Amino acid sequence: MSNSPTELHAMRHSLAHIMATAVTHLWPTAKLGVGPVIDNGFYYDIDIPGTTISEDDFPKIEAEMRKIVDADLPFER
Repeated sequence: MSNSPTELHAMRHSLAHIMATAVTHLWPTAKLGVGPVIDNGFYYDIDIPGTTISEDDFPKIEAEMRKIVDADLPFER
């Protein structure tokens, strides 16, 4: 994949969905808000009642994201 603005936007958009899926796998009570692509990446507003995600949780989220990617599920635009 090149780093054209269109391809970069599509990749970030896809990664936002993968991250949201990973978070909801790890915290089933998570409520997702908006998750747009921004100039330097993406973000997601997430509410998990009674839980605060911290940087300590990032490796766990990343590992779950890798599982999702490795599952090689159909992913269409």
